[in-house]
Amino acid sequence: MKKWDIVVVDDQPSICKEVANFLKDDCEVHAFKSGRDVLSYLEKNTTDLIFLDYYMPEMTGFEILLQIRQNKSISDTPVIFLTSETSDRMEHEMTQRGACGYLCKPVNAEQLRQCIRKHLAK
Repeated sequence: MKKWDIVVVDDQPSICKEVANFLKDDCEVHAFKSGRDVLSYLEKNTTDLIFLDYYMPEMTGFEILLQIRQNKSISDTPVIFLTSETSDRMEHEMTQRGACGYLCKPVNAEQLRQCIRKHLAK
């Protein structure tokens, strides 16, 4: 079975490590702690799905998402927010800006796997 290529962006290294550990058997996980780092990576690489923290220093998740959607080579890549924010307003704003959904922190392995299957197993 093909391993999915997954990008995780979170300024908390523990979240990146946790997601990578949850998915290591099924996915190739690339973790980044800033928007600048992931955007630099995505200039030269593609990925199957991006898990993106909303609240980060320097750039918010929305700012990163905007740049992803403007890059033709990766504009169709599913982006799922990882957030502790659960308001209806935030959920609406995430989908309006082009996110495919969100997962609330703390995430668990089964939530991540279900999300990947939903967006990639076609």
